[in-house]
Amino acid sequence: MGSSASTTQAVERRTMSADGIRPVDKFHRMSLPASMATYHRIQLPPPPRPPATRKNDIFRLEDYRFVDEYVLQIPPELNRSTFRELVEFLTAPLEGTDLERVRAIFRWVTSVDVFSVQMDTPPPRNSPIEYFYKIQTNQGNHAHLLSGLCQMAGLPCVVLSGMNKSAAYEIGKKADRNKMGAQWNAVYVDGNWRLIDAFWACACVVGKKSGEWTLVDADGDVQEDDEKATEGVTQHRINEFFFLTDPDHFILTHFPDDPKWQLLEKPLTMKDFETHFYVRECFHILGLSIVKSTKKNCVVETEDGEIDFCFGLPPGRSSTYRFKYMLYRSRSDPIEQKVDLFLDRFVMFEQREDLLRFALRFPIKGSFKMDIYGLDTTDGDVFDLCCTYIINCPHAKPNCLPLPDCPPLGWGPVAQTKEAGLTPKTHKQAEVTSKDGYVEIRLSKDRALAFHQLLKHAAIDEATLSKYVVTQFENDEIVVYLRLPQKGEYALELFAQGLEEEGAASNALNYLINCSNTETGSQPFPNVTNGVLGRNHVTCKKFGVGSVQPYQGMLESKDGKLSLEFTADPDVELLGELHTNDGNAFHKMSSSITNKGGKWKFDLNMPVKGEYSINVFARKKEDDGRQIYSVYSYIIKSAGAGGGAKDETDAEGENMETAVPTETVETSDDEVMIPVPYGCEKAVATVHRRNGNDPPDPKQIEFLSADDMNLVKVQLKDYGEYMLNIYSLDENANLVQNVAKYQINRKRPGELYQNNLKNIMEDITNSRQNTSESLDNKKDNSEELIAATQKRNLAVLDKAIEHAKSINSGHELDLQIAMAIRLRDHLAKIEKLRHAVLNMESKTVSEIKSYTNPPDGVHQCLMATFLLLGHPLKDLNAWPRVQALMGKTGKESIMRKISQFDAQAVPIKSAQTAKKIIEPYNREQIRDVSAGAATFYIWAVGMIEEVESYGGSEQNDPMRLKK
Repeated sequence: MGSSASTTQAVERRTMSADGIRPVDKFHRMSLPASMATYHRIQLPPPPRPPATRKNDIFRLEDYRFVDEYVLQIPPELNRSTFRELVEFLTAPLEGTDLERVRAIFRWVTSVDVFSVQMDTPPPRNSPIEYFYKIQTNQGNHAHLLSGLCQMAGLPCVVLSGMNKSAAYEIGKKADRNKMGAQWNAVYVDGNWRLIDAFWACACVVGKKSGEWTLVDADGDVQEDDEKATEGVTQHRINEFFFLTDPDHFILTHFPDDPKWQLLEKPLTMKDFETHFYVRECFHILGLSIVKSTKKNCVVETEDGEIDFCFGLPPGRSSTYRFKYMLYRSRSDPIEQKVDLFLDRFVMFEQREDLLRFALRFPIKGSFKMDIYGLDTTDGDVFDLCCTYIINCPHAKPNCLPLPDCPPLGWGPVAQTKEAGLTPKTHKQAEVTSKDGYVEIRLSKDRALAFHQLLKHAAIDEATLSKYVVTQFENDEIVVYLRLPQKGEYALELFAQGLEEEGAASNALNYLINCSNTETGSQPFPNVTNGVLGRNHVTCKKFGVGSVQPYQGMLESKDGKLSLEFTADPDVELLGELHTNDGNAFHKMSSSITNKGGKWKFDLNMPVKGEYSINVFARKKEDDGRQIYSVYSYIIKSAGAGGGAKDETDAEGENMETAVPTETVETSDDEVMIPVPYGCEKAVATVHRRNGNDPPDPKQIEFLSADDMNLVKVQLKDYGEYMLNIYSLDENANLVQNVAKYQINRKRPGELYQNNLKNIMEDITNSRQNTSESLDNKKDNSEELIAATQKRNLAVLDKAIEHAKSINSGHELDLQIAMAIRLRDHLAKIEKLRHAVLNMESKTVSEIKSYTNPPDGVHQCLMATFLLLGHPLKDLNAWPRVQALMGKTGKESIMRKISQFDAQAVPIKSAQTAKKIIEPYNREQIRDVSAGAATFYIWAVGMIEEVESYGGSEQNDPMRLKK
């Protein structure tokens, strides 16, 4: 902005002295109508003193609606009459208090968009409209206008001169009286002096920037926005905050020359005003307060690369509050300090009932600006600026890693936790510390819920981490058990929804967990398909499955044996997986499944003492049976047979590998191809949304073969996180064994390219671990394939795929090859579309161009094509303009531009607009009227898809609350 006071979207008030507008010392010579000036001299206002009450004690907006409604019905001709007639109209019907009269005058003054008033003829002398003209030409201002009208109405009112933190103010800089000079009013109402700034109450500057800052993080969303210096635009908006503002709030933005007019018992000094952190009205409106840990200076310094910002919240109101931040880096930092680095995931946000906290860590040194925004969701969905700090970081935090995640909900218990029916019993703050890697979190629930959890780490694969957390229901409690695999920070994200509710669940609570364990990490839990112990309500209801006994999620076996019984619908069969992480126990365990009279019995033999799991699955008998559904999961603690002593002769079992291979896949497509592990002769699979309930869909999984590989095609209906488990099936025994686990993250286009961990620390990949097996060789062998994928060059990608196949004897690269082949096929399709257009005969293009009135759809196809090629929409609405573009030759010809088309260079908004234009049509419709136009249609559709795969999702207003 004109200062560093806020960001592009923030609202700033412009004073009459800023940016070349009339200097303050000339305000005293502003000419007022004689009647107003004379009356002004007659008034003898009482001396200034602090008001005895606060604004909220004397004024409620709803009580004065009748005044506002009356004032806004003022006859237009009064603007050309005398001020006396205007004041009589405004105050005559008001037989009540001084407050009603000052409200009427204030509301009229602020109702006029002065800078938009048009005057075709010279205004009458000494008329209100003449004074508007004087304001436009810097010969008058709102403070003098309000003062004159109030005094004509018999209300003592003075014009105060001083400085305010308008768009001319630069945060952290010394106050400049010449640039920041301004005037406002004090009006004597019902025995007390009250402060008013009529100009700030009706005008604001939007979009002013200093050009000093680069946006590097917007509430956890990766940003890169080098702001350019702009003056912004003055807009007419009513801001009730600056009517009768409380002095302790007013002083933080308005500093009068005469300290007595601060109307405070203890006036602030100039230094206090200059150094106080920048506060806007939203800070006061939301009731934020300064607490012991609040940093009061606007310029602060980190300690060892870290800093916290804390503010008090009103406990009775804060449940409907939402906050966000924007973090900027100074463009004036030394050039050697400039790195290609975003700062997403370096800010921890916590909102308790009575406290708002932002904890920042910096991986680089430099100067930063942080804007904090807030809103009350009961009043709207647009964020307003609360406050701003300048942060100097002389030294980066040593070994600074990003947070595991940056959830929009923030960290710790929040209002949404209670709304979801959850109350923390053991951990009531955002941060959790564990010395040994074992954590047990208990929550009470006030209703039946479906519950989901995600565990994340900055450098550990999400699929791997899924094996280190399980949840159990115990009566009216939910217990989350964690075994953290290594020291470091983890994010535990908890989701809850109604049992019958489908789709993604709402995020209800997030914990930031710090594990200080330096010893060997914890062992994972044995396989628990969905991560939740006990009954899966959705699938059990679908397949009519129930347990004969009400088993708890964690079971015990004193002799190494256990039998579980279930019932199911007649057309359903059950399958099971018995699992343990102990190689010796895995080698010796056994299980059998029998079905007698509709009762399914699972007999489990676990002779070695230890921890096991049993997962029960259902499938319809008439289906092909390749997709199975998890219905029950249990963890079993077995005491073993005969005291659980190990058989010393089981060397084979001791060395048996029981860990399930894991991978994480990211895509923006609604389907993904996953390779079946080599050697798995008969595979079945189950897929579930990790943070929600999706109804069973037999068409979600399909097994097929392509490019000498067996593949699983998985349909992903919505964006989100999914888990695919592939099992080897023993059909004779209805037993399965987990052979692969894939976390599939379907992200919106563009989000795939926002992960910049490689830019944060060069050696971060050294800390990335897969706890089941070292993947160093796999990483080395896949680098060529990854590089080719990123280049998206068909020839390079083909070569890389062939090379990867030649070295894939161990099938470690099956997933990467499958993903690369899918991309290759997509690029081949794009290339085919390009050639289809370039091979069109010139007479076909001439035929399209010759249309005087093209058939419906033809114009739209060409509009979409030229939009993608970089032409603005306004140049394409008229068909003759499109004809002219089609007639261009040389470098500007349509064919030349298509041959050189680069999807990465197309703004996502252009692709979205093009998509909207041709969406009402299909290929057959266009082909029926013009074969040539159909070729352009097909090309445009393909290119839109390509742009979306690069360019990201639809851009939202960053100042509007995301639903």
